[in-house]
Amino acid sequence: MSEISSDIIESFVSEVRELLETSRKDIINLKVSHNDAQTLANLLRNLHTIKGNARMLGFSTIEKLAHAIEDIYKSVKDGQVKNTDRLVRLAFSVADKISESAVLISKKGSDEQNIDLYLQYCDKLAAGELIDIEAFLDEIKREKGEYVDEDDDDEFSENVSEIQSIRIKLSRVNEIITAFDSMITREFHLKHQLGELQKFEEESGNHELSKLRKQFEADIFALENSIFSVQEQVFDLRMLPIGIVLRPLENTIALEAMNLKKKVKCEIPSTDIAIDKVILEELGDILMHLTRNALDHGIESPEERLAQGKDEEGKISITCSREAKHIELRISDDGRGLDYDKIRSKASKLYPERLEEIKKMTDRELSQFLFQSGFSTMDSVTELSGRGVGLDVVWSNVEKIKGRIKIESEAGKGTTFILHFPLSLSTLQGLFVFSNEDKYLIPSQHIADIIYRKKSEYISLQNQNYIKLEGQLIPCFSLSTLFEHQKVSYSGHSSYAHDSDSILIAEYMEQRIGIIVDEVQQFVSLVVKPLPKAFRNFSILQGIVFDEHYDIVPILHVPDILKKFKSLRGYDIKKFEAQTKKRTVRLLVVDDSETTRQIEKNILEGAGFAVDTAFDGLDGLDKAKSKLYDLILTDKDMPRMTGLVLLDNLRRMEQYKDSPVVVVTADQSPEVTGEFERLRASAIISKGDFERGKLISVIKKLVGEA
Repeated sequence: MSEISSDIIESFVSEVRELLETSRKDIINLKVSHNDAQTLANLLRNLHTIKGNARMLGFSTIEKLAHAIEDIYKSVKDGQVKNTDRLVRLAFSVADKISESAVLISKKGSDEQNIDLYLQYCDKLAAGELIDIEAFLDEIKREKGEYVDEDDDDEFSENVSEIQSIRIKLSRVNEIITAFDSMITREFHLKHQLGELQKFEEESGNHELSKLRKQFEADIFALENSIFSVQEQVFDLRMLPIGIVLRPLENTIALEAMNLKKKVKCEIPSTDIAIDKVILEELGDILMHLTRNALDHGIESPEERLAQGKDEEGKISITCSREAKHIELRISDDGRGLDYDKIRSKASKLYPERLEEIKKMTDRELSQFLFQSGFSTMDSVTELSGRGVGLDVVWSNVEKIKGRIKIESEAGKGTTFILHFPLSLSTLQGLFVFSNEDKYLIPSQHIADIIYRKKSEYISLQNQNYIKLEGQLIPCFSLSTLFEHQKVSYSGHSSYAHDSDSILIAEYMEQRIGIIVDEVQQFVSLVVKPLPKAFRNFSILQGIVFDEHYDIVPILHVPDILKKFKSLRGYDIKKFEAQTKKRTVRLLVVDDSETTRQIEKNILEGAGFAVDTAFDGLDGLDKAKSKLYDLILTDKDMPRMTGLVLLDNLRRMEQYKDSPVVVVTADQSPEVTGEFERLRASAIISKGDFERGKLISVIKKLVGEA
């Protein structure tokens, strides 16, 4: 598979290390416990995962080593090979070689090594032959050039050299970050002085000064690159594991559920994702509000659930995933779901001037009202609600961490709050744009797309211009109209004349608009400075940054821009959107390997599918019950529930009895293939022959898009 992303490589290497650590423990436990069946099954599953993922990513050294040791322990399972000390020492040597290969991948992007000796001894042992383990270990040392006398001092030196981390106080990191801000300001001053020097050079015509100025310019830009590079690395030191705020929630939910006399199970899979401490401080409150909201408003009483045919025990789950430099958090419950009719009725009473607009709103658009202060569809206030469950607090805190939030809900099935926010607040990512000769920065968190349209392509409806995008009509507004009566110039720029308009598709509170600008200049990541006092009356501005010329560039506040542009639509486009909206094909990827899930998710999303993931068969079955998928892609061997059992359960469900289910497995034996075919698996793809094009082709054919 070409062009493997660095995130996938990092995930693969990290997973290999974790699985090797667990496998080493299992190897020791198997020797002590005389081949406990469960421990042996866990070991084989972990080795199988390492092998399968290595094969999919093209790392043949790790694949062959994992396959070799897997074959030996399969022979142990079948009683053909005894679990001896020789086997344990060989297995540990192979594990060390796999670990060494993983380090090579991190450093060089390749795991290529000579492993003939390892494979030779593994083949002998798997065949039941006696091996001279001491000769094997001596041969390894000779190959590595390590066949020397070792004393305690040498061992100590090697151990110290392997230390890869140290502890540092967060207060010290913050001091360094503050120092960097000062350095950046000084560097901007140098660039300003460079500009003055160039003016003097042009006036004097001094050629010697020109040479010095050019060298000075080169040195300043090299310094600038170094400063920002090191600053980025320092920001990373302030990152903390998100588990710090996730772990305590399990106990909190359990206690609150008891107080409400509800039975609730909490599922929070462990994760090693790290985020900025500043975000972490706000995230705790956000999660507390949302889980309390799920407990109080979402999860029904045991009696209600039983009456509806549900299990009396409700479920709240929190999942976390990383997408490049952003985090997605999903807080889900399997409760009563949102009553959109009630929301529409309450909104109509609170905002009678918007009655016609509210009548035409979709369910997703209606959910924006839940984040308005004082808005509630509850008839009474409970003790828990009285402690600040209001979603307006959640929205405010999400804004603080430069994030966005949306809601997915189905009556009787439950509700999911989906949070997106950056890994760090130390810098702001966005786009420099020009409008009416002025330069602005628009934060990327609210930008869904950048498109270009000719003026003839606009659709005019009652004096409002729209564009058609993904089957929707989106109103478009020129950014320059915001400053017609309160113009403030920050930096000069020549006017642009293009055949097509540059349009940024902005999103906020489940609404989309097109912002027309003169030019989209570049994507940047810059340190944010507070808004100067002179500009604080402008609600559509949220701060400033300095560009490469040390000019002040204001940051636009997209939520306020959308509010100012908002106007009632005088034309009923709801039916038009429903008729022209492109069908969204929803897929579920089920695999116990995080790396495999990430690989398959990236491939399928790149082909235009909407993809959810599940970490094993049981999690996949739960997700399949809560949402209807067009196709399910599953692994074979997984903890808690295998792919075969998952397929059997799906075929017993009315909504999935004929739905396409694709199995991706390395095991292509007739027995396994026969079992999956008996349960009407739609396709069985070998991990050994895994190809991006083949997977997409199979799925498109099964969902009717080929």
